[in-house]
Amino acid sequence: MPIYRFRCDRCGTEFRELVMNGDPRVRCPGCGADEVTRLLSRFGVIYKGSGFYTTDYRRKSDGGKKGEKS
Repeated sequence: MPIYRFRCDRCGTEFRELVMNGDPRVRCPGCGADEVTRLLSRFGVIYKGSGFYTTDYRRKSDGGKKGEKS
Protein backbone atom coordinates (compact mmCIF):
# COMPACT_ATOMS: atom_id res chain seq x y z
CA MET A 1 0.00 0.00 0.00
CA PRO A 2 2.02 2.94 -1.28
CA ILE A 3 1.67 6.57 -0.31
CA TYR A 4 1.39 8.82 -3.38
CA ARG A 5 1.70 12.59 -3.76
CA PHE A 6 -1.18 14.44 -5.41
CA ARG A 7 -2.00 18.01 -6.48
CA CYS A 8 -5.56 19.30 -6.71
CA ASP A 9 -6.42 20.76 -10.14
CA ARG A 10 -8.93 23.21 -8.63
CA CYS A 11 -7.24 24.73 -5.58
CA GLY A 12 -3.59 23.65 -6.12
CA THR A 13 -3.22 21.94 -2.74
CA GLU A 14 -0.46 19.32 -2.61
CA PHE A 15 -1.07 16.35 -0.34
CA ARG A 16 -0.12 12.71 0.26
CA GLU A 17 -2.60 9.88 0.26
CA LEU A 18 -2.38 6.19 1.11
CA VAL A 19 -3.86 4.35 -1.89
CA MET A 20 -5.38 0.94 -1.24
CA ASN A 21 -5.25 -1.63 -4.09
CA GLY A 22 -4.82 1.01 -6.81
CA ASP A 23 -8.12 2.71 -5.91
CA PRO A 24 -8.31 5.78 -8.20
CA ARG A 25 -10.89 7.63 -6.05
CA VAL A 26 -8.77 10.27 -4.31
CA ARG A 27 -10.30 13.54 -3.09
CA CYS A 28 -8.59 16.81 -2.19
CA PRO A 29 -8.62 17.40 1.58
CA GLY A 30 -8.82 21.16 1.01
CA CYS A 31 -11.80 21.59 -1.32
CA GLY A 32 -13.13 18.02 -1.72
CA ALA A 33 -12.66 17.93 -5.51
CA ASP A 34 -11.90 14.64 -7.19
CA GLU A 35 -9.87 16.24 -10.03
CA VAL A 36 -6.39 15.48 -8.74
CA THR A 37 -3.09 14.77 -10.50
CA ARG A 38 -0.61 12.24 -9.19
CA LEU A 39 2.88 13.72 -8.90
CA LEU A 40 6.14 11.89 -9.43
CA SER A 41 8.01 11.26 -6.22
CA ARG A 42 11.62 12.29 -5.82
CA PHE A 43 14.20 9.69 -5.07
CA GLY A 44 17.79 9.89 -4.01
CA VAL A 45 20.77 8.28 -5.67
CA ILE A 46 23.80 7.48 -3.57
CA TYR A 47 27.06 6.70 -5.31
CA LYS A 48 29.42 4.61 -3.24
CA GLY A 49 32.95 3.56 -4.01
CA SER A 50 35.88 5.19 -5.70
CA GLY A 51 33.90 6.41 -8.69
CA PHE A 52 33.08 5.47 -12.25
CA TYR A 53 35.51 7.74 -14.07
CA THR A 54 38.57 7.12 -11.94
CA THR A 55 38.28 3.34 -12.00
CA ASP A 56 37.23 2.71 -15.58
CA TYR A 57 38.54 5.42 -17.89
CA ARG A 58 41.56 6.89 -16.19
CA ARG A 59 44.87 6.57 -17.98
CA LYS A 60 47.47 4.75 -15.99
CA SER A 61 50.65 6.73 -15.38
CA ASP A 62 53.82 4.75 -16.00
CA GLY A 63 56.15 7.24 -14.34
CA GLY A 64 57.33 8.85 -17.55
CA LYS A 65 57.01 8.75 -21.29
CA LYS A 66 56.95 5.45 -23.11
CA GLY A 67 60.14 4.40 -24.81
CA GLU A 68 62.49 6.39 -22.56
CA LYS A 69 65.07 4.62 -20.44
CA SER A 70 66.32 5.89 -17.13
